[in-house]
Amino acid sequence: AYGQTGSGKTFTITGGAERYVDRGIIPRVIAYLFAKVAERPEQIYEVRVSYLEIYNEVGYDLLDEKQDTQSMEDLPKVSLLEDEDGKVHLRNLSA
Repeated sequence: AYGQTGSGKTFTITGGAERYVDRGIIPRVIAYLFAKVAERPEQIYEVRVSYLEIYNEVGYDLLDEKQDTQSMEDLPKVSLLEDEDGKVHLRNLSA
């Protein structure tokens, strides 16, 4: 999400904690994915999740469990790299 401070980006992405109907994009997508996985129990799935925040043109891994963080700047910095085929890779992003 992109926009000025106070415009509702966090609420849109994560939702509100008070009411189920106020859940955001991430909880809705996760619920949808696991519902689809449950429809096909004969299949084997591996689900990985990453959560990247870009703030002032610096990427931060929001799900890194190895860090004892006090602020966002303590989180691992994620680098965006493009290879010779034009494919984008994210270095230091946990999954």
